[in-house]
Amino acid sequence: MALMLQLIFTLFTLSSNTESSDVSVLVGDSVQLHTQEPLPEFTTLFWKINKTDNVLEYLKKYKDVTLSPHYKDIVEFNKETYSLTLKNLQKTDSGLYEAKTAGEKDTVVAVYTLSVLDPVEAPVLIYQLNKETCNITVSCRAHHFFVSCNKETCEERKVSALGLVSLSLFVSNSSIICNHSNPVSWKRDVLEMEKLKQDCANEDAVSPSAGVSVCLLKIVLFSTALILMVSAVITVHIRGRIRKSS
Repeated sequence: MALMLQLIFTLFTLSSNTESSDVSVLVGDSVQLHTQEPLPEFTTLFWKINKTDNVLEYLKKYKDVTLSPHYKDIVEFNKETYSLTLKNLQKTDSGLYEAKTAGEKDTVVAVYTLSVLDPVEAPVLIYQLNKETCNITVSCRAHHFFVSCNKETCEERKVSALGLVSLSLFVSNSSIICNHSNPVSWKRDVLEMEKLKQDCANEDAVSPSAGVSVCLLKIVLFSTALILMVSAVITVHIRGRIRKSS
């Protein structure tokens, strides 16, 4: 029974140790990764990336730190807390970071999934206005994303990639809003509706008179053309009679 309880406790400890934390930062920023507390007794501590490549190796007895060549200029290691600080991060530094102690047994004491991201670009919100119905079709673009909706039926639309970058389009009160975001940055474009509504109202107010003006213009043009044709026919007929008389 005691052996079974010890086994359950060991499995619970290992499972809790290997729980991963997601961390996202901007390109060029720094991040500090911490180990669990308290640490088990150990002789050597490793920080690894993607479970295979060493970031550093720390020998506790001699307080000696051996850094991988790639990380010499971007890593700081705290010999008291065993935390790892990564500086001036680039997208190629993204990956699974793991701290493991070695002693009587190997124990995973920290796991982080690190994502190094560029800031999002500003979205571009464009629209098409049907002045006859005052209906508005709205589109928003950013990077390789695209969303669109109709003003009368526009509910929130959203597209995303890998759960990190998203583009959403929605109506809020008198504004149409497009958000482009990732876990560390966001930008938006806003279209105010009031001016468009006023333009539609003005267009509707003048449309009857505008329609009459167009109709009158067509009548005048047709009448003028008809008069010119009749005049031409009469002129030709008179010249013909004059020639015969001569």
